[in-house]
Amino acid sequence: MPEQNPILIHGDGSTARVTALALRAALGDKDIPISVPAPPSRADDKAKNNDWGSVLALSAAAKTMLEVLGVWARLDQPTAPVCDMAVYGDAAALGHNIGLDFNPIETAEHSKTDAKSDIHVLAHIVSRTALDRAIKSAFDDGVATAGLDVRNSPLVGFDKTDGRASCADGTDFKAALLIDCARATADKRAAPPWRKTSAAQCLTHDYDAAALVCALACDQPHGGQAVQIFLPAGPLALLPLPDPKKRALIWSLPQARATALAEINDDIFAYELTKATQGHVGGLTLDGPRVLQKLSLALAENYVDGRLCLLGEAAHIIHPLAGQGFNLALRDAAQLADILFEAHSLGLAFDGPHVLADYQALRRADGGAMAATTHLLAEIFSGPQSRLTAPLARLGLALTGRLARSNRGVATRFRATANGGMVALPRLMRGRGF
Repeated sequence: MPEQNPILIHGDGSTARVTALALRAALGDKDIPISVPAPPSRADDKAKNNDWGSVLALSAAAKTMLEVLGVWARLDQPTAPVCDMAVYGDAAALGHNIGLDFNPIETAEHSKTDAKSDIHVLAHIVSRTALDRAIKSAFDDGVATAGLDVRNSPLVGFDKTDGRASCADGTDFKAALLIDCARATADKRAAPPWRKTSAAQCLTHDYDAAALVCALACDQPHGGQAVQIFLPAGPLALLPLPDPKKRALIWSLPQARATALAEINDDIFAYELTKATQGHVGGLTLDGPRVLQKLSLALAENYVDGRLCLLGEAAHIIHPLAGQGFNLALRDAAQLADILFEAHSLGLAFDGPHVLADYQALRRADGGAMAATTHLLAEIFSGPQSRLTAPLARLGLALTGRLARSNRGVATRFRATANGGMVALPRLMRGRGF
């Protein structure tokens, strides 16, 4: 086995810590140092005051990965399974139940032939802050028992050619790889020096929009169903929360309107929300503060550049309408863990030629496909040309929904795509260890 230089992880969010846990699970050997960032200050007890102000929809494969890494059992808030997911072209389609259903009701003919039908859990709604705390807890245990090294001094320089790393405290060392998980930025001046070359830069797009996020109280039980409505101003998603009469709202809107709706009186906001949904989901009232999240698109031209490897939001930032952002990051980490495990098993140096070629090919294909899909959907239904494209898109959505109701295979493929695509999932997402 060649002597391995340490693996360096850059970033200050949960993605960096999950990546560290995944790599430690894959490599196991404490003689391979993994240097990780200090835990973020935002994942503390103060966040409990608004746990449901921001949520994530985790796929079944993502949940499996977090279970294997010991994160899921540490959640201090309940989760809500999504047993049904329906997408509608507008509020009227919701009222008539004309849309695409990822878990359609079985036909009467099929019900007669099967003694029982399976209930598919399409996703799990979790509190973002509760998940941050669980990841931090598992990470802290990894620092104490698994040899993860906390790097308190920030990284200020990295040479992608020879792996020379420099920290703000003046220390220099050589790393086999730098795994950069820090969020991409359109401002090239704010990017770290190792990402200023053309190979590591991102293609970016500003939607000039924001997602308005909050928790809602409902006068009707949600039944474990997630609903998405493509409105003229932007997609509106209602996600089930653990309380059967509470939902999470993620409403994408032009920046000016999103800002106005975030600041108006609670009763007026409830009126605007009911008007947008035409009352088809019942009465909705605020159950916590409103938060705005700016919407943008970023996709790295390359995920690998020498000894630099981009992962998570360093490689891709997508529109939230599919709820796939953090799922993509977890797939990145799981795939990288597989590849480095195989390289180590074969006695290959992590910075050897072509070791990360499969990571580059597989992850950029997945991230690029998801970025393109979400961008096209957002533009078709709510973009500048939506007056022409939206009617055709609504018709296509309705026809696809009818096909899914009559053909179980179509619905199954939709569920597989939501769980991580049609290709084989990495080990951690299949519940396998190393």
